[in-house]
Amino acid sequence: MTKQDETEFAMALLHNPMALTVSVSQAALILGIAKSTAHKECRSGFLTEGVPVIQVGRRRVIAIAHLRAKLGLSAISAFVG
Repeated sequence: MTKQDETEFAMALLHNPMALTVSVSQAALILGIAKSTAHKECRSGFLTEGVPVIQVGRRRVIAIAHLRAKLGLSAISAFVG
């Protein structure tokens, strides 16, 4: 997968109402920062101010809702029906 493909996939996740989290690498692509910087910042418990890191076992993920808020995007609803 090319970097452009990875970026497009990460951006699609940002707008998918069924997706709840993204990986640290995907969050880095969305925010336009280096993956190494994102992983380094995650050690503090936050990717950036207002974007906490969720640790599940050894895996770290970022809630899409926090990313959307940081980017000034409105919340999206997964409710269908």
